[in-house]
Amino acid sequence: MVIGERFAWAHLPKTGGMATERMFRLFPALVLFADPEDTDEKHATFRARRRMLDGKVLAMNLRRLPFWVLSRAQYVSREGIWPDYKPIPMAPPQELADSSFPDSRIHLYTDDGRFPIERWMRTEHLAEDFLRFAADFTDVSDDQRKGVLDLGQVNAQEYDHRLEAWFTPDQVRRMYERNPAWAAIEEELYGGLVEL
Repeated sequence: MVIGERFAWAHLPKTGGMATERMFRLFPALVLFADPEDTDEKHATFRARRRMLDGKVLAMNLRRLPFWVLSRAQYVSREGIWPDYKPIPMAPPQELADSSFPDSRIHLYTDDGRFPIERWMRTEHLAEDFLRFAADFTDVSDDQRKGVLDLGQVNAQEYDHRLEAWFTPDQVRRMYERNPAWAAIEEELYGGLVEL
């Protein structure tokens, strides 16, 4: 988590969080507290840091649901999950499509809506969204703007990113049906949902 005087940003895994953390480093005057990048504490929820949040704008990243599901499945198959981090075979596409795990992450980070997110940054437009966010709290210099725009992807995985290589159109629709909270946020932020 990264916390400033007037905001708190939580790192939802596989949404460009490491890149976002590095963007925050370009604005050291904004940051009062940041979890170390090399510990799982960087994924702390708002509830876990609730004593530090009074009056702050809560922010988080979001990614298009099918791409998030695929990215997380790829990561888990290579790295595993906390606390053991032992690789777990990738679930079959239908199992991924039927899972409500993505919504469980939204509910976990917001404590079932007790910590509403006021600002979302879209992974696919991260630099632009981050710069808009930062500008609400400080003046953004040309060097900082360039640093954010030049950063690029951090910790990106190599695999076939084409959804159609992994999922059918029905499976993508099923993901959204099984994850209505994520779907509602995505529709609001992106103006629609992914269709194959």
